[in-house]
Amino acid sequence: MPSGPFAHVCMVVRDLDAAVNDWTKILRVLDPGQLQDKLVRVDSFSSGADEGMKWATFVSHHGTEIQFIQPSAGTPMGDRLEKVGEHVHHLCFTTNDVAGAMAKLSAEGIQVLGGGKTYNDEEMPWQQWAWVGPKSAHGVLIEVAAPYETHQDGVWHHAPETQADWDKKYGS
Repeated sequence: MPSGPFAHVCMVVRDLDAAVNDWTKILRVLDPGQLQDKLVRVDSFSSGADEGMKWATFVSHHGTEIQFIQPSAGTPMGDRLEKVGEHVHHLCFTTNDVAGAMAKLSAEGIQVLGGGKTYNDEEMPWQQWAWVGPKSAHGVLIEVAAPYETHQDGVWHHAPETQADWDKKYGS
């Protein structure tokens, strides 16, 4: 489970196994604590038109998780990978009030995609997310999501903290 509001960084990669292997070596030297938990891996998942993706996450209890997505060829994300190469896809920040955060960001003149619309996963109805556009974030997409825990079953679970806990820990 990420330890704070900066939950994860997600990279689009050509070869998930190679990325995991290389990042294991990097983390072994720079952040061995991130190797204490078993890697969470899903060998096939879909999101909209991006079907058949592979995904892996190095779990962190003390910082930001590191995620990788290997898209399938011929999908929107696969086409982007072919066009721009491997890259950071997005940064994820969490909040207990996704819609409220998006409204505040919009009021500040920040580019919110889809008018700040929040999305949900049918299999995780508690999970909400929305997107801040790369124009305001200087080239990177930002996911704003409900707090979560990463479990070894490859599924995110709702973080048990309340909004009061969150505000006390990180400020409102």
